[in-house]
Amino acid sequence: MTNTFHSTTAEKGDLNQYWYSEKTCEVLCDAVKEIVSLKGGESARVAFLSTPSLFFSLGEEVRKLCILFDFDNSLGSCSSQFEFYDYNNPTNIDKKLHHTFDVIVIDPPFISPSVWEGYSATAALLGVNENAHIICTTVEQNAGLMERLFNCKATQFQPSIPKLVYQYNTYANFPSAALSIINPELE
Repeated sequence: MTNTFHSTTAEKGDLNQYWYSEKTCEVLCDAVKEIVSLKGGESARVAFLSTPSLFFSLGEEVRKLCILFDFDNSLGSCSSQFEFYDYNNPTNIDKKLHHTFDVIVIDPPFISPSVWEGYSATAALLGVNENAHIICTTVEQNAGLMERLFNCKATQFQPSIPKLVYQYNTYANFPSAALSIINPELE
């Protein structure tokens, strides 16, 4: 996977942006592609909430099925599939996008319960139904919160986020071959 996003887009500390490593992007995108394939390919829709390094790591064919929701408006100049998103106003989502996404990938800029609860409200609006596939990354201390809000459980895969000072886990509400591996970057 060629990922020019990492080499051309700097993280913005004032927005609490931290990019996943390229290898982590590859694995998390593989998990998304697993579900897209199960859903019949071109009919699947994927919402990326505050996860630009993943969105821009996807190939063009899969990315056309996706929308990036993010606060950083500069990302909108990189893709027509961008929607402004402010986690402080989590239900301010265009009605035409309600209940249209099969997969939702979430990595908020902050890990507090109140922020996650806002993202949960957004996911409830975006998910095609209560069976939408959800992937989240956050600290281990939020495991109970992930289960309560999204019915997500920790997977084997831990993402590498090189400039983040603490380790995240990956949580999902579905089994995934891609997420059942140990990240060799962390061994």
